[in-house]
Formats: sequence, structure tokens, C-alpha cells
Amino acid sequence: MMAHVLRRALRSLWENLSLNLVATAVISAATLLAGVYLAVMVNLTGVVDSWDRDVHISAYFFSDVPVDRRFAVKDELGARPEVAEVHYVSEQEAAAWLVDKVQDVEPVLAELGPEVLPSSLEITMADEANGPAQIAAFIDTIDYAEFEVIDYGQEWVQRFNTFLALLQVMGVVLGSLIFTAAVFLVGNTMHLVVYARKQELETMKLVGATWTFISLPFLLEGALQGLVGSGVALLGVYGLHRLLVFQLQDALQLAIGGEALSFLSWPACTGLLSAGVFLGVVGCLVSVHRFWRAAP
Repeated sequence: MMAHVLRRALRSLWENLSLNLVATAVISAATLLAGVYLAVMVNLTGVVDSWDRDVHISAYFFSDVPVDRRFAVKDELGARPEVAEVHYVSEQEAAAWLVDKVQDVEPVLAELGPEVLPSSLEITMADEANGPAQIAAFIDTIDYAEFEVIDYGQEWVQRFNTFLALLQVMGVVLGSLIFTAAVFLVGNTMHLVVYARKQELETMKLVGATWTFISLPFLLEGALQGLVGSGVALLGVYGLHRLLVFQLQDALQLAIGGEALSFLSWPACTGLLSAGVFLGVVGCLVSVHRFWRAAP
């Protein structure tokens, strides 16, 4: 029976090549959109996770605080259990860092004076004290009179996390709509294939062919369409990754944990291929079921 199913599916693919190409293209487009969305979300999540793990608190001194007092404050903060490391940045080091990062800023700094940038303490929290609430509580306890400003990026990271969560919800909603539309389009395309063999299938049903015997070749056909379509989509996602993501990384000098922006993992690639196969099978199942109910 399986030999008949395979032979009939391959024959139908060849006899209705144009319609099958349309169905495969629909599956490919749907899985391509899903793959691009997954690639973007994986890298955005990785960026946010790296920021969450590496939140620094910058405490800027008033310019009239003596150097020995600055180091005394540094030692006091470094002795606290929730602090992993404290690094002192002098005015000269801050100016040198700015010159290294921003082009043509050196003449401006020379005109304003060597101490235009304040000295600061760069505080790195321990992993167990790196949560938003713990950092906020820690800042409340280091309100030294020597500090002019205390700054940290956790609030911005939280806002970005909120945006990321919203993006995930939108992705689920849009993905559901795309999946429904793809099933509808594949089902209608396969309905044309079934209709082209309507007389043959009706005769088979009249002489006692079972639902399984009639539907299996079409389901295999849909699975092959889904596999080819999702495979093409996966190659398209990889091509976009090579063409765009690497260029963005070079332009913006982004990194995730010190590594390059990543492509989809093997489980994600397998999931995309499986989703394409599932989409093809469901589309064909809808079409064959419609014929089975209408046939005499």
C-alpha cells in the first residue's frame, strides 16, 4: 500500500506541477516570515539578556571631592557583599575613553579643559543582586554626599524588555493569522488538484475505497510540499542573515556576549521544517475532507 501511496503522490505532484508550485510557494512565504521573526527575536533577546547580566552603576563625584576621599568611598562600596567590582575612573581616563569612542571630540575637550568630565565609580553588581528591585534598593543606600549623579541603565533595559514582550505577543497574533491564511490558500490550491481528479476519486469511493486509501497520497503530497517550501524558506532566512544581519553588526558594532549575532539554532531550524510539513498536511487534509463530504 505504501508503494502505491508514494507512487500516486509523486505522479500527482508532476501532473499538477503548476498548482503544486503555488502551494509550495505559499508555504515557503509563511515559513520565511516565521523564520525571519524568530531570527530577530533570538538576537534581540540575547542582546537584552547580555545587558541584564552586565548592568553597571555609574556614580559621578563632585569635582571638589578630594582624591583620597574618592578612593575611601570606593573601598567602602567594594566591601559590600552585593557588589562584585568597583572601578575608579579619573577625569583623564574619562576624557581618553571619550576621545577613543567619538571622532573629532579631542579639540572640544582641549578647549573646555582637562577636567570637564567628572571622575566616577563604575560599580558592577554581583549576579545574585542584579535584579531591578535589588539595584534600586542598593542605590537608595549609597546616597553619599560626594556623588553628584548616580546613573544606571536598568530602567531602559526594563522598558526594552516590555517592548520585547509586546513584540512577542504581536508575533504570536500575526503568526496565527499567517498560519490560518496559509492553510486556507494551500487548502484551496489542493482543492483544485483534488477537483482535477474528481471523477477518479468518486469512482474509487463508490467501489469501496476507504478514507485512508484516498487521503494518504494527498497527505504525503502536502508533506513533500511543506518540506520543500520550508527548506527554501530556511535557505532564504540564512541568506538574509548573511546579507543583512552581519552588515548591521559591522555598522552598529553590536555583539551578544562578545560573540557575533547568531543564526537560528538547530532545534529552531527543525521546528521550521516541521511547521512547513504540518502546514502542507493540514492544507491537504482540509481539501480532501471537503471532497469526502461532498462526494456521493
